Amino acid sequence: MDADRYRADRERRRLGSITAYCGPTHSGKTKKLEADVERAQRQGRAVERVAAETPLASQFDRLDPRTELVAIDDGQRMDPGLVPAANRLATTHRVDVVVAGWELDYTGQPQGPMPDLMCSADTALKLDDGVCAQPGCRNLASRTQRFSAANGERERFLPVCRRHHSPAPRPYTFQEHWFDEPAGSLEVIAGCMFSGKTQELIRRLDQERYAGAAIQAFKPALDDRYALEAVASHRDIRFPAIAVPSVQDLRNQLRADTRVIGIDEAQFFEEAIVDLLEELANAGRHLVVAGLELDFLARPFGPMPELMARADRLTKLQASCQYPGCGSRQATRTQRLIDGRPASPDSPLVVIGGAATYQARCRHHHETGPVPEREPEPAAVREELSDL
Repeated sequence: MDADRYRADRERRRLGSITAYCGPTHSGKTKKLEADVERAQRQGRAVERVAAETPLASQFDRLDPRTELVAIDDGQRMDPGLVPAANRLATTHRVDVVVAGWELDYTGQPQGPMPDLMCSADTALKLDDGVCAQPGCRNLASRTQRFSAANGERERFLPVCRRHHSPAPRPYTFQEHWFDEPAGSLEVIAGCMFSGKTQELIRRLDQERYAGAAIQAFKPALDDRYALEAVASHRDIRFPAIAVPSVQDLRNQLRADTRVIGIDEAQFFEEAIVDLLEELANAGRHLVVAGLELDFLARPFGPMPELMARADRLTKLQASCQYPGCGSRQATRTQRLIDGRPASPDSPLVVIGGAATYQARCRHHHETGPVPEREPEPAAVREELSDL
């Protein structure tokens, strides 16, 4: 009975959430996780750690029912079941899950389940506050570089910026020509509907415009809700933009003198957008990209997981839950409604709409409608099919 009362009391007070700390080596991910653990212990909350070496399912099955915070370090080494298991703990059991790990390996490729976890997390913090290890560089580090053993020194892994990163191991040497061109960057703004993604994108583009930078903004052609030739927020804040139907058309529209590129609703573009943006950032362009990281079924949306993993700077925004009586400031899910009811899983993935079609919801009030029952086939049709 005591355990039942404890769980009921916890349900009334706690929401449960997922926090993801990502970044290159030496960026302070584990320190952030340990700070959360220490804070929870000071508050008298029960904490358990999950090790990457042991199968995930067996560890979660053995969790104490009184546990209020689960800490996982080296999340990139966990199996793909990390994301559904973390969602189940946070949503069903109302446990806080804190995960730290590399989102990119030292070759610059997405690592393990971390990109998808960044999408599902209520709070995703990408730590880039370490300065590049290359002597003389002042850029923030967002990549992990493998340095070969040389001159009696052992092999090392150090944080570097995008400009100084190489997929292959390299010697720890200074190369002057690396600074001949400006370093590019990729900024990603993610969040649910009505979290202010487009408004933040426009704010950053306005800052660059006032600084005199040559700017181009793009959006997918299918997004025609508020304006055909502008990026527009739900609050009718606008910035001139070019509507393009595909990644190739976006590439064709780019001007040689453009320094800053803004892209809204990136989730609607095909996966080729990742390679294009990496190419542009590596060539010295500054990219600001906004998009939904989860679809209406709370699944990672299109190219967003990989874009978030490859970003030099990540901003994940939240909204206020619109479920009646909730009032939570932790809305991280997009609720699709059809005639005021939750859409079923077999609804089309892409439905362009606004406040009449979508709501911002927290993870506990996000709902999926039932799959509509199919009408029984007439007897004559069943007999004809059975004869085939």
